[in-house]
Amino acid sequence: MKKILFLMVAMFAVMAMEAAVVKGKIVDAGGSALDFVNVVVISKSDNGAVYGAISDEKGHFAVEGVPAGDYWFEVKFVGYQSVKKEVTIKSLNEEVKIGQIVLREDAKLLGEVEVVGQASQMRFDIDKKVFNVDQNLAASGASASEMLQGIPSVDVDNEGNVSLRNSSSVEVWINGKPSGLTEENRAQILEQMPAGSIEAVEIITNPSAKFNPEGTAGIINLVMKKDRKAGYYGSVSGGGMYNIGSPAPGANLGANFNYNSGLVDFYVNFGVRYMNHESNNYTDRYSFERLPMDSYTDVREQWGDTLFHLNTLSANRSQFLGLFGRMGADFHITKKSTIGISVMGHGGTNNSKNLNTYTREDWATMDTIIYERENQQGGMRPSYSVSLDYAYEIDPKGSEVRTSIEYSGHNRSGDYIYKQRALQGYSPEYTQIQRQNGHNQNVNYKLDYTQKIGQTQKVEAGLYGSWQQRLAPSRAWNLLDGEEGLDGSTIYNSVLIQFNDFNYEEWIAAMYATYGAKFGPFSMSVGLRGEYTNTFVRTRDVEEESAWEESRRGYFQVYPTAFLSYAFPNNHELQANYTRRINRPRGRQINSFRDMSDSTNISFGNPLLDPEISSAVELNYLKTWDNHAISAGLYYRFSDNAIERVRYLDNNVMFSTFENVSLRQSAGLEIVAKNKVTKWLNLTTTVNCYYAAMDSVFYDTDLDGELDLLYPFQQSFSWNARLMANFLIPMGWSAQLTGMYRSADVVAQGKMNSQYVVDLGVRKSFLDRKLNLALSIRDLLNSRRWASTTWGDNFWQYSSHEPRGTMFSVTLTYNFGNMRAKKQRPQSGGMDMGGEGMDEGMDF
Repeated sequence: MKKILFLMVAMFAVMAMEAAVVKGKIVDAGGSALDFVNVVVISKSDNGAVYGAISDEKGHFAVEGVPAGDYWFEVKFVGYQSVKKEVTIKSLNEEVKIGQIVLREDAKLLGEVEVVGQASQMRFDIDKKVFNVDQNLAASGASASEMLQGIPSVDVDNEGNVSLRNSSSVEVWINGKPSGLTEENRAQILEQMPAGSIEAVEIITNPSAKFNPEGTAGIINLVMKKDRKAGYYGSVSGGGMYNIGSPAPGANLGANFNYNSGLVDFYVNFGVRYMNHESNNYTDRYSFERLPMDSYTDVREQWGDTLFHLNTLSANRSQFLGLFGRMGADFHITKKSTIGISVMGHGGTNNSKNLNTYTREDWATMDTIIYERENQQGGMRPSYSVSLDYAYEIDPKGSEVRTSIEYSGHNRSGDYIYKQRALQGYSPEYTQIQRQNGHNQNVNYKLDYTQKIGQTQKVEAGLYGSWQQRLAPSRAWNLLDGEEGLDGSTIYNSVLIQFNDFNYEEWIAAMYATYGAKFGPFSMSVGLRGEYTNTFVRTRDVEEESAWEESRRGYFQVYPTAFLSYAFPNNHELQANYTRRINRPRGRQINSFRDMSDSTNISFGNPLLDPEISSAVELNYLKTWDNHAISAGLYYRFSDNAIERVRYLDNNVMFSTFENVSLRQSAGLEIVAKNKVTKWLNLTTTVNCYYAAMDSVFYDTDLDGELDLLYPFQQSFSWNARLMANFLIPMGWSAQLTGMYRSADVVAQGKMNSQYVVDLGVRKSFLDRKLNLALSIRDLLNSRRWASTTWGDNFWQYSSHEPRGTMFSVTLTYNFGNMRAKKQRPQSGGMDMGGEGMDEGMDF
């Protein structure tokens, strides 16, 4: 099989090399280079074969893999007059130099585009999907978290946890860097970050060896706005939003400013969001006598008589004020050298109050106890990051050296107050306070070297190092009856009931190398990354130096990657890739601290977790027509030591922690189609069907040294679909209707119920597109619900979460500055995955 594959690759390469290349440069009337311009070479013969390329940032293009014959050479660019000429290729391996092509503005066409034009919503590259945030009308005035809910393949649950292709093992980066986002803080940071500060979202399911292999499902990269238009450009925005049933409306303010010259490029983004949320939770739990059985295929076979029934109703109210800021500058100290510095920060306050009412029925005695528990939370979680970058251009072909160092920090401080009161029957009454004061800090360093070999090959190599520290001290007290102080406040006596210190340090050292090449229509990239990881964990549960428990772990792993692509005539492309990745347990997953916010549900980490290793294979097919495009992808992921959340019931209290599953597999088919139905309607459809299988999980629930079966082997088939309809309406109006459906899905020890959501957005431009009014309705049908059913050998539980409900928002944006600057590909923040000739994406 390996020999056959090698012969096929060699045959493609030989066939591709026996063809000519058409080269040239594209500029505007002022002599400035134009990038991202479409260049096509069309055969005059009956088959009408089409070969194409896109100009780079210096205006250069190279159409490769063109056989001998007579052709039409054509250049098209929005807002400019097209250029068309005849070209004859006389022999194979000929280099045809077109020379410099001058494009002149088409005033009539430019005016038409400003009235009815609509930018591409998504672009497909060989190794990533790129989504344009500005074209998501429902995300106007929304947070980054809310915006991600509308991105295909991405899900965001009721707690703000992000998953990709049904896996929560995903990295969320900002401008190609972690930027201090971790599984502990990213839900809050994404809620603080305004969607208006984001230019694009890149979905990279199989990143190359050039990038950190963290996250078995891949990387979601948020590309921040940083316009490279000459002169100055900016916008200011403001708006409000209201959730049905909320006590007060919310508001948002934002500003973006860019200044670019030959010496410096400067940018600043700022945003403020104020929100009021209300939600409700419902839980129904039955506990059973566990029957002794030697063998069984389903843990529910062990259920005996019903012992207890617990019903919980929760009413939640929260008030949120979030601040987001980002600024930076790139200094062009020479024609080849650039130094950049950027600073980003998040902050604000989050206050919440939850009232939980518990009804507990003892089926043996028929006694009923009703009590309520009030939880109040307040605190701040500021985060910040500082990055210093340097780039040196070795030659005009794209050879360069880049290096960067980034420091980020995140603080978590807050008090949690729990008050429990009896309403019927006997239940202990008390007041508790839990105080957390955590601090995370990270340092990341990168050195990347790129060497272009001719016009079609590229070699990359680099070093990477990171250090991170997580400190998470926590204390809890019972507050006794207090006395009135001199200022009228109540002074409580307290008894310490919980003490926990958790210190985690991690060092990673890595090096990588990749090789990419393009031989006519055939593109390939292979890479290898080696990483050594060292971790040091210290924990204690009493305030004594001798109580510290320490553990060290060091391991080395290699991560190979491979990407293959073949572009057939008439806009067909076939892609295949393979990657190996890791999910390192961190934070709450390994912290043995016990969360006391709900006395009937206790969660804690598992310090003995091992890293999860995953291998993934994808096969993608792309095809575009004048008004239609389709992408179909098959994927398979195999994970060893998969990390899953597990639950068990003990003494009527539900405990949840994390455990390594020996094996988890998933396979699926993802289809994305874009159809321009008429001049005023285009549709984007995404369908994802997937199969998942998970091995049995055992856990020592009663600490007797024997493992208990929590759930046996599970498998499931699920699917989800999204449809986005864009309407161009006369008088400068545009509208967008988005619908999403997710089928029921099997999870560890149970299943998630199905869900559907509909969003609506409308936009109107005024004053020659300088002023934009956006109206949106999120969750139009008030149908966004999360519900699940879980079970074990002695319990059954149904849980549901009803979030804030339908939200109405209005946002007004004013743009100023250089409004007619040339169109540019994003210059930074996007992730170049490596491999020559792989940046020519397909616009949808």
